[in-house]
Amino acid sequence: MHQRLLFKYAKALNNVIPIQNIQVFNNEITLVIEANKINLILLFLRDNINCQYKILSAISGADYPERNKRFEVVYELLSIRYNSRLRVKIYVNELTPVESSVSVYSASNWWEREIWDLFGVFFY
Repeated sequence: MHQRLLFKYAKALNNVIPIQNIQVFNNEITLVIEANKINLILLFLRDNINCQYKILSAISGADYPERNKRFEVVYELLSIRYNSRLRVKIYVNELTPVESSVSVYSASNWWEREIWDLFGVFFY
């Protein structure tokens, strides 16, 4: 997809779901959202007719100790229908639990366990 169309699509998403920041790089969109809205937004991105991100290809974590919210959790989504990839990022601290996305994407179970083991991010 053309860079301008991707940015237009990302702005349209911003009108529907609460997004803190939008980045478009290398023909991929990254949305930064509030951690407490993760399942609501993942469910929307999976089921909305204009999105259809039916596949969760990965969840990864990163630790930035100098930040107030030091942990970054990134959900990598794929829409086969629209041949499109999307990243959803959340930031949390050591004490903030993250709602498990297993009810939205059953594939997230293993990745959430891995992030818990490596970083101590608690998924409930």
